[in-house]
Amino acid sequence: MTRPKSVFEKLKERGEEVFTQVSHELMANEHFMKALQGAMRGKEKLEQGVSRTLKTMNIPTRTEFKRAVARIEALEKELAAVRAEAAKPRTARKRAAKAKGATGA
Repeated sequence: MTRPKSVFEKLKERGEEVFTQVSHELMANEHFMKALQGAMRGKEKLEQGVSRTLKTMNIPTRTEFKRAVARIEALEKELAAVRAEAAKPRTARKRAAKAKGATGA
């Protein structure tokens, strides 16, 4: 047996229906689509301008910054692995030295 829908669920469903209907009407509107395409071209030009400005000012872009951070993280992991590997023989030498000192030899 299904329970009756709450007022919130009914409002949500009705809102989704209205949103879908408005979206379809807007996508069918030639003027809206032209405006949307113009806005997208404007956004692309703005992004290109910002990118050129950042390069001129010698400031890394978000993509370059993320790439650098990823490389730094990879290098940190490699360094940690090298340090862990280098620490293994040192620990073994310390144990041997302690054992040798304890026996008095």
